[in-house]
Amino acid sequence: MLPTRTIIPTRLPTLFRRSPSTSTKIATKSTKRSLHRPLSSLSSSSSSYDYDVIVIGGGHAGCDAAHASARVGARTALVTQRLDTIGEMSCNPSIGGIGKGHLVREIDALGGVMGEVADQAGIHFRMLNRSKGPAVRGPRAQADRDLYKSSMQDLIVHNSPSTLSVVENGVEDLLLDESPSSSTSPSARIAGVILDNGNTLTSRKVIITTGTFLRGVLMMGKERYVGGRHLRDSEQVEPPSIGLSKTLSRFGFPLGRLKTGTPPRLDGRTIDWDACVPQPSEMPGEAFSHVRQLTGEGLPNADRFITCYKSETNSRTHDLVMDYAHTLPEYDGMEGKGNGPRYCPSIYKKVERFPGRERHNSFLEPEGLNTDIVYPNGMSGPYPPEIQLQIMRTMTGLSQVEIVRPGYDVEYDFINPQNTLTHTLETKKISGLYLAGQICGTTGYEEAAAQGIIAGANAGRVARAERDGDPLPSPFVIGRDEGYIGVLIDDLITKGTLEPYRMFTSRAEYRISLRADNADLRLTRKAHEAGLVSDEERLMALEARETLINDSIERLQNYKLFVTEWAERGGANMGHDQATTRHQGRKKSAHDILQMPHVTLSDVEDIMSEDSDMQPSAPAVKDTVEASIKYHQYALRQEKDMQAWRKAQGMRIPMDVEYLADNFPTFSAEELEKLDREKPTTFAEASSISGVTPQSLVYLYHYVVKRGKRRDRDRARAVAAGGVRR
Repeated sequence: MLPTRTIIPTRLPTLFRRSPSTSTKIATKSTKRSLHRPLSSLSSSSSSYDYDVIVIGGGHAGCDAAHASARVGARTALVTQRLDTIGEMSCNPSIGGIGKGHLVREIDALGGVMGEVADQAGIHFRMLNRSKGPAVRGPRAQADRDLYKSSMQDLIVHNSPSTLSVVENGVEDLLLDESPSSSTSPSARIAGVILDNGNTLTSRKVIITTGTFLRGVLMMGKERYVGGRHLRDSEQVEPPSIGLSKTLSRFGFPLGRLKTGTPPRLDGRTIDWDACVPQPSEMPGEAFSHVRQLTGEGLPNADRFITCYKSETNSRTHDLVMDYAHTLPEYDGMEGKGNGPRYCPSIYKKVERFPGRERHNSFLEPEGLNTDIVYPNGMSGPYPPEIQLQIMRTMTGLSQVEIVRPGYDVEYDFINPQNTLTHTLETKKISGLYLAGQICGTTGYEEAAAQGIIAGANAGRVARAERDGDPLPSPFVIGRDEGYIGVLIDDLITKGTLEPYRMFTSRAEYRISLRADNADLRLTRKAHEAGLVSDEERLMALEARETLINDSIERLQNYKLFVTEWAERGGANMGHDQATTRHQGRKKSAHDILQMPHVTLSDVEDIMSEDSDMQPSAPAVKDTVEASIKYHQYALRQEKDMQAWRKAQGMRIPMDVEYLADNFPTFSAEELEKLDREKPTTFAEASSISGVTPQSLVYLYHYVVKRGKRRDRDRARAVAAGGVRR
């Protein structure tokens, strides 16, 4: 339960701080601040600031930003319009997935809150791409919406670091110091925020995490109305942020418009579940929390896991989708078409792009343990409510379905991060102002939280140093070779985005090394050095995992058998490798054998256990041990490819290259479309195109090199045959 709100007659924000005598936060504000307070009184070393860091917004980016800032010792305020919507899952009730699950594991490795909250609220767990290699496997959890929100509020409001407070009020605008300093410094310095009631809160740093609220407009059919989102289980709309958008525009930030949509919510009691395909949870589910994995602590809702179901569209669905296209909204972006997520499109976009496809899957996901409301994944489409119902009733198992709440779209302002932000997510135009989440052009809870933890860490570390008069710390930046968070932020900063950005494993050139199973090994120690991680349990878990992994690898290296014996005891998978055949009289270690394509860690450990009482690798490290050995040579080759690619940045790309699927079979439709449109003349230009992955750039490099060599050979042959004069 949330604490009782204190009503203050002067219309001040309700402010919750930790009280020494209680585990909750109570209202303590007592003075009214003037909008016209002289900003000259606030120097960077002044102790008269209300806070070190203010975070605007209580969504996924805001929660991890505020928690990170507080963990590094900065006095932090999370300012949100409504306390009861902190941690709300505005759209799909799930966390993780391909690429996204990597981000959640990294957030957890940095001490963030999203992974732990997902574990607390998870009611259906699956490892996506389990049949593929470890590098592309993505942990995913279906969450109970109410449990997720209450768990997040418990961490932010009741059990947060003592330096974190929560202010319940809207933010109308930024408080800025625009006094001139130098020609090379930003044109303004942040000084705090102006609240909706006219009061101000001063701070050294501000992080904007407004999600879809920045000049948000909601749409259903031809109806348009201002708002950031609908409140759940209500027709009430949360108001948008207008003043912030105007201020950002005044300072020359490159504002654009993006849209996203949420599907109708269905009454599960009216679904024919027997007609749908069951999608049960994995048992046991695999946690996001590294600490939970090591200790073997079960997931809180393991005895209450649910089953999701698969429905699908058909030709009747598609006919309705296209027949009623004229009833869809007219957007501000893209000449009225709207600029929505390419990889999470509306049902209209799916049918329009793939007219020959007979069906599209839709996963029916119950929104919680104590509700009949069901989320039809992949079926967003802001048609008028009566059309939405007609469309849904054409689908498998939904002929009698009733809609509890119709779906809608929201269009909002965003800022293209290219040349606008640094890798710490601080803006270049206003000193001390940071951005994170959908305001930076991303889509998804996980991408938002990943930005939030980086913005919060950097804002908090710098603000604390300024407050204490210490030297400024070095930026806390994750490299592309260290984590998917680094890939995400580097893509945004160096390439920018003109459409909602979603994380995929294909965006990471070092994805063989950046697996979901080793996020703690890559990032937790770095986070500890930066002050983000200080709890002993997490550090002890890291050390224990490292010890277990090293012990397992050492045992595998030391256990050796003759090649023929491996083949005899392990079967065909251990006996048909060419290198093995050539060295039949030699011994090979279990480490060597494990590098063979179809050999698993369990295979070799089963053989090892026949000769000793050796215990197999602990479940918490098994995937990491196997992947680190199997991928070792691939990782070396990957690094070699990337080094060759970096040297080729200035190499020219012939203008007559045809970007067709026949020439580039591994390229996505997005990559072919953008390369054909942009026609880059050098690899440096090609690498700056958002959506073109590093792997595709390497492929293009090899294609151009081979093409050039082939033409040189053809020309040489023609010369030798006398067909071409020099």
